[in-house]
Amino acid sequence: MTRILIPLDGSEFSAQILATVKKFFAPDTGELILYRIGAPTEGFTGLPPRPAASEMPLPMYETGQDVELAHHPIYESQEDDSRLSALSDQLESLAQSLRENGYAVRVQVDLGNAAEAIIKRTRAQDIDLIAMTTHGRSGISRLLFGSVAEQIVRHVSVPVLLLRPTHTTSHTYSVSP
Repeated sequence: MTRILIPLDGSEFSAQILATVKKFFAPDTGELILYRIGAPTEGFTGLPPRPAASEMPLPMYETGQDVELAHHPIYESQEDDSRLSALSDQLESLAQSLRENGYAVRVQVDLGNAAEAIIKRTRAQDIDLIAMTTHGRSGISRLLFGSVAEQIVRHVSVPVLLLRPTHTTSHTYSVSP
């Protein structure tokens, strides 16, 4: 079975690769893996209290938010779970549309650096092809921001289908038949 990893960033710009994948690969070709990588989380905990005065060991917090977070911290693992769930939900509508067109589709999400996560997932899951869009940066912006696509091409041994899509005005996913 052919496994095609399709990294998406939540924009219609990145989702334009789906029309190309549908053009070149029939529903019975294999499995499409819609993949989204989110930014890492940090959690929220309050600063520790400090003594109100040297003679009084009464704890004192800097702000009301520190008091609230000291009593009800939001741990990194809770933020991770929440973000992963939200990313997965965003991909499910796309996946359902593809399933209705006869494709076998899985949704997978991670947090971290996009290029590193895609490379790691490709190696771990025996991916046969990566299909993704590229922003086509050049010059100084490429130097400053780097190219996720370039990093992937340099570090994987599977074919990479790159599409430099056209800019659109809408900001939602769409899948045309």
